Formats: sequence, C-alpha cells, structure tokens
Amino acid sequence: MTTALTRLRPPPGSRENSPATGRPDRPNSAHGDSILRSAILAAGLTTLLALVPGPLCGPAMGFEVPKGSKLDSALYKPSAELVRSLLNDEHIRSKIDHEGDLEVTFHGHDVPMDGWIVFDKMDDGSIWNLRFTAPVPDAEIADIDRNSLLRFANNWNRDEIAVKLYVDEDGALQTEHDLPTQFGLNPQEFLENGIRLYENALGRIVDALAEARGGGGSSSSPDENPDSNSPSGGANGAEQPQKSTAPQEDEGSGI
Repeated sequence: MTTALTRLRPPPGSRENSPATGRPDRPNSAHGDSILRSAILAAGLTTLLALVPGPLCGPAMGFEVPKGSKLDSALYKPSAELVRSLLNDEHIRSKIDHEGDLEVTFHGHDVPMDGWIVFDKMDDGSIWNLRFTAPVPDAEIADIDRNSLLRFANNWNRDEIAVKLYVDEDGALQTEHDLPTQFGLNPQEFLENGIRLYENALGRIVDALAEARGGGGSSSSPDENPDSNSPSGGANGAEQPQKSTAPQEDEGSGI
C-alpha cells in the first residue's frame, strides 16, 4: 500500500515541467497575478512621475560633497512683499507698482535715483531673477555729450563685473544689476550682493561723472577712473522715469 501511494505522488519539480491543463495550479496562478500587479504598479508610477513638475523630474545629482562644504543658509521664495521687507530693514523706501514690481528710491551717495527692482519671471510665474535698474539723473550727465557718455559706459563695463551701464535711445544713462533667485532668495545675499552692492556702484558712478564734468565737460572723455572720490552733486526730478527693459546694444566706438 505504501509503495503504490508513493508511485502516484508526482516527483518534486514535476509541476514546472508538466504541460498546462485547463485548471491551473493555484500557487502558479497567485505568482502570475503578483507579476501582473507589479507591472501595472510600475507603469502607473512611471506615468505619475512624468506628470509631476519640479525636482522629481530633474536629473539625479550624483556629485560628491567635500567634507565641510555644506552651508547653513536660509532660502525663501522670492516675492515683492519679501523684498520690500528687506528694503525696509535698510531704511529704503519702496512700493509695489501696477505690474507687481517695486518702485524704489536708490541712492548713489547723496544722490537719489528713482528706479525699480523688476521681478523677471518664468512661464509658470516663478521669479528667477531680481533686476535692479535706475537711470542716472539728468543733472549728473549734464554737459557730457552722447559720444563721451557711450565711452564712459564702455569703459565702466570693461572694468566692472556686476553693475552694467548703457545709453538708451533717449540719451539717458541706465544702470542695471541682476541677482538670480531661481532656487530661492537668501536675505543676507540680497543685502550684500543685491542692494548694498548696487548702491555702492551707483555712488562710484556719480563720483566718476562728477570728475568727468569737472575735467572739461562735454569735450572730455569720462573714462578710466570710476573709483574716484570726487564730490557728487545734483538731484533727481520729481517725475518717475520710465521703467527700462532689456539693455540695448552699445552704440559707441568699442572698448
């Protein structure tokens, strides 16, 4: 009896090699269902990740971080309200205009300059750059002809990295400085490399223009010495200047 029962029992592993029947074995059916569910789940996750915007869609960053290189820095989402609060800490007056940018009264030493902090935005409305811009008051470029002013801008741009100058179609000397904020705004960086750097440069521009006027007026070429400590003069008019757009190409004779 024992021998007969033993012969009827299939040898180990025979199910895997036996042909399929109309009634699948239960363990094999469960295994197949598990594989199918896994495939469906993987396909669903792949589709979901493809639809989600933001860092999840970006390439993986596999760089090695040197020891001691990580900094503790606070980053905030840039906004007009945040920037205005930071300007208040520096006792700088500002207000939000109808386009959502900030009207700001900058100072080049004692010379007020009405301008803007323009929020350059991406297609989704997020702010990727803060653009500081203001025209130099007419009183500071009086008696300097257009060609001399173009040479002044070219020489400044040759020597300076951050704040740039250009002469617009109306003959005004425009100033611009960019502070990228695509991945967040650090308040300390805004103060040091934003507003303070910009106003410091405005002061040096005013000084250099004063030296140019004192050195011969329109017949002189205001170049070579943007770091002069000559006294500045003049004041801004009461009318708010027109907001500048992208810088125009220099029209001067080159650097």
